[in-house]
Amino acid sequence: MKLDIFSKKNILDERQEQTLCKLESRCFRLLWWGLLAVIIFQRLMGKSAEDLAAEGLLFLAACLYMLVECIRNGIWDRHIKPTAGANVMGALVAGAVVFLSTLMQTGYWPGALLAGGFTAVLCFFALQFTVLLYKKRHDQLENLEEDEDEHTDTNQ
Repeated sequence: MKLDIFSKKNILDERQEQTLCKLESRCFRLLWWGLLAVIIFQRLMGKSAEDLAAEGLLFLAACLYMLVECIRNGIWDRHIKPTAGANVMGALVAGAVVFLSTLMQTGYWPGALLAGGFTAVLCFFALQFTVLLYKKRHDQLENLEEDEDEHTDTNQ
Protein backbone atom coordinates (compact mmCIF):
# COMPACT_ATOMS: atom_id res chain seq x y z
CA MET A 1 0.00 0.00 0.00
CA LYS A 2 1.51 3.28 -1.13
CA LEU A 3 0.70 6.44 0.81
CA ASP A 4 1.28 9.41 -1.47
CA ILE A 5 0.88 12.33 0.92
CA PHE A 6 3.51 14.54 -0.71
CA SER A 7 3.22 15.66 -4.29
CA LYS A 8 5.58 17.91 -6.21
CA LYS A 9 2.62 19.15 -8.18
CA ASN A 10 1.07 22.33 -6.83
CA ILE A 11 -2.50 21.52 -5.84
CA LEU A 12 -3.46 25.09 -4.90
CA ASP A 13 -5.31 27.49 -7.16
CA GLU A 14 -3.96 31.02 -7.72
CA ARG A 15 -5.98 32.59 -4.90
CA GLN A 16 -4.87 29.93 -2.42
CA GLU A 17 -1.26 30.27 -3.56
CA GLN A 18 -1.36 34.05 -3.06
CA THR A 19 -2.97 33.64 0.37
CA LEU A 20 -0.34 31.07 1.38
CA CYS A 21 2.45 33.43 0.27
CA LYS A 22 0.96 36.22 2.42
CA LEU A 23 0.69 33.88 5.40
CA GLU A 24 4.27 32.69 4.99
CA SER A 25 5.45 36.29 4.72
CA ARG A 26 3.63 37.27 7.92
CA CYS A 27 4.96 34.18 9.68
CA PHE A 28 8.54 35.01 8.67
CA ARG A 29 8.16 38.59 9.88
CA LEU A 30 6.67 37.41 13.17
CA LEU A 31 9.53 34.97 13.71
CA TRP A 32 12.17 37.54 12.68
CA TRP A 33 10.87 40.31 14.93
CA GLY A 34 10.16 37.84 17.74
CA LEU A 35 13.66 36.43 17.60
CA LEU A 36 15.13 39.93 17.56
CA ALA A 37 13.01 40.88 20.60
CA VAL A 38 14.10 37.72 22.46
CA ILE A 39 17.76 38.45 21.75
CA ILE A 40 17.44 42.06 22.91
CA PHE A 41 15.43 41.10 26.00
CA GLN A 42 17.90 38.42 27.02
CA ARG A 43 20.83 40.82 26.53
CA LEU A 44 19.09 43.40 28.70
CA MET A 45 18.55 40.73 31.35
CA GLY A 46 22.30 40.17 31.48
CA LYS A 47 22.81 37.07 29.34
CA SER A 48 26.22 36.91 27.71
CA ALA A 49 26.79 36.79 23.97
CA GLU A 50 27.93 33.17 24.31
CA ASP A 51 24.57 32.26 25.86
CA LEU A 52 22.80 33.78 22.85
CA ALA A 53 24.93 32.12 20.18
CA ALA A 54 22.18 29.80 18.92
CA GLU A 55 19.62 32.58 18.64
CA GLY A 56 22.20 34.84 17.01
CA LEU A 57 23.19 32.23 14.44
CA LEU A 58 19.56 31.52 13.57
CA PHE A 59 18.86 35.25 13.24
CA LEU A 60 21.96 35.71 11.07
CA ALA A 61 20.99 32.78 8.85
CA ALA A 62 17.49 34.20 8.29
CA CYS A 63 18.91 37.65 7.49
CA LEU A 64 21.51 36.29 5.08
CA TYR A 65 18.95 34.10 3.34
CA MET A 66 16.62 37.05 2.77
CA LEU A 67 19.50 39.26 1.61
CA VAL A 68 20.84 36.73 -0.91
CA GLU A 69 17.40 35.81 -2.27
CA CYS A 70 16.26 39.43 -2.59
CA ILE A 71 19.43 40.40 -4.45
CA ARG A 72 19.22 37.28 -6.64
CA ASN A 73 15.67 38.21 -7.61
CA GLY A 74 16.39 41.93 -8.08
CA ILE A 75 14.21 43.08 -5.16
CA TRP A 76 15.23 45.84 -2.75
CA ASP A 77 12.27 46.80 -0.56
CA ARG A 78 8.59 47.53 -0.80
CA HIS A 79 8.83 51.02 0.75
CA ILE A 80 12.48 52.16 0.82
CA LYS A 81 14.43 53.18 -2.27
CA PRO A 82 18.07 52.08 -2.59
CA THR A 83 19.64 55.52 -2.22
CA ALA A 84 22.62 56.87 -0.33
CA GLY A 85 20.28 59.00 1.81
CA ALA A 86 18.30 55.98 2.92
CA ASN A 87 21.55 54.17 3.66
CA VAL A 88 22.81 57.08 5.77
CA MET A 89 19.58 56.99 7.80
CA GLY A 90 19.82 53.23 8.29
CA ALA A 91 23.48 53.48 9.29
CA LEU A 92 22.72 56.27 11.77
CA VAL A 93 19.94 54.21 13.35
CA ALA A 94 22.28 51.21 13.67
CA GLY A 95 25.01 53.42 15.14
CA ALA A 96 22.57 54.96 17.63
CA VAL A 97 21.37 51.52 18.75
CA VAL A 98 24.95 50.32 19.30
CA PHE A 99 25.85 53.59 21.06
CA LEU A 100 22.91 53.35 23.46
CA SER A 101 23.35 49.64 24.19
CA THR A 102 27.10 50.05 24.78
CA LEU A 103 26.50 53.10 26.95
CA MET A 104 23.94 51.19 29.05
CA GLN A 105 26.30 48.23 29.48
CA THR A 106 29.54 50.06 30.18
CA GLY A 107 28.59 53.59 31.24
CA TYR A 108 31.69 54.84 29.39
CA TRP A 109 30.41 57.32 26.81
CA PRO A 110 33.64 57.85 24.77
CA GLY A 111 33.87 54.10 24.12
CA ALA A 112 30.15 53.92 23.36
CA LEU A 113 30.46 56.85 20.95
CA LEU A 114 33.39 55.18 19.20
CA ALA A 115 31.51 51.88 18.94
CA GLY A 116 28.38 53.63 17.60
CA GLY A 117 30.35 55.68 15.08
CA PHE A 118 32.32 52.67 13.88
CA THR A 119 29.09 50.70 13.52
CA ALA A 120 27.45 53.50 11.55
CA VAL A 121 30.39 53.73 9.13
CA LEU A 122 30.58 49.96 8.63
CA CYS A 123 26.82 49.72 8.19
CA PHE A 124 26.81 52.51 5.61
CA PHE A 125 29.52 50.85 3.52
CA ALA A 126 27.83 47.46 3.81
CA LEU A 127 24.53 48.99 2.64
CA GLN A 128 26.24 50.80 -0.24
CA PHE A 129 27.91 47.56 -1.34
CA THR A 130 24.56 45.78 -1.13
CA VAL A 131 22.93 48.51 -3.26
CA LEU A 132 25.70 48.06 -5.82
CA LEU A 133 25.01 44.30 -5.97
CA TYR A 134 21.25 44.91 -6.16
CA LYS A 135 21.49 47.45 -8.99
CA LYS A 136 23.81 45.20 -10.97
CA ARG A 137 21.46 42.23 -10.63
CA HIS A 138 18.35 44.36 -11.25
CA ASP A 139 19.87 45.66 -14.51
CA GLN A 140 20.76 42.10 -15.55
CA LEU A 141 17.19 40.95 -14.98
CA GLU A 142 15.75 43.97 -16.82
CA ASN A 143 18.03 43.38 -19.83
CA LEU A 144 17.16 39.68 -19.80
CA GLU A 145 13.45 40.51 -19.97
CA GLU A 146 14.01 43.00 -22.81
CA ASP A 147 16.09 40.47 -24.75
CA GLU A 148 13.35 37.85 -24.34
CA ASP A 149 10.71 40.35 -25.53
CA GLU A 150 12.78 41.27 -28.60
CA HIS A 151 13.42 37.59 -29.34
CA THR A 152 9.70 36.81 -29.13
CA ASP A 153 8.80 39.78 -31.36
CA THR A 154 11.19 38.72 -34.11
CA ASN A 155 9.90 35.13 -34.11
CA GLN A 156 6.29 36.16 -34.68
